[in-house]
Amino acid sequence: MKAIAVLRHPSDCVETAPRMQLIADSAMVGAGRPLFLPDFAPSWRARIGLAFRISRLGKDIAPRFVGRYVDAFCLCMQLMPEGAAGDEAWGGLFDNCMALGTWRPVPDGEAIGIKLEDSVCDVGLGDIAVEQTVAAVSRYATLKTGDVIVAAFLPWVVGVKAGDDLRVDVDEEPALSVRVR
Repeated sequence: MKAIAVLRHPSDCVETAPRMQLIADSAMVGAGRPLFLPDFAPSWRARIGLAFRISRLGKDIAPRFVGRYVDAFCLCMQLMPEGAAGDEAWGGLFDNCMALGTWRPVPDGEAIGIKLEDSVCDVGLGDIAVEQTVAAVSRYATLKTGDVIVAAFLPWVVGVKAGDDLRVDVDEEPALSVRVR
């Protein structure tokens, strides 16, 4: 299983050759498991994304068929180093850098309300452009069952440190709980 993050916000249009980041399978941590901060950076921040799970093998998928390949979504939180040499290059290449929330069914076109602490936003699947994003990624890589596509990152960036407990809700239900160690 691999994860591919498309580096865009929900309101950005999907490029035919989008900026993507490959995230190693050893970087992904399942729901309820803690994230451990590596010691190669003096400080850390995190961003929240909307991830979609691929349910079958596909290559060069047309946007109108993406619904046949995506079976669930979750929120994810990706750690990003600050102040390390080449901190942008680290991306998803270090272990334990992305927490996945609880998988849930993909809503049918309705907006979902996402809340992190005091910040709230409503995001519709049309805003996320799941069909166009998965289609764009599948143009360059064969998608396999269990792969994760992070279709967009919310505009929130949160500073994190060891001992933090973060919780993000979807429609007032817990969707992502992360303990930072």
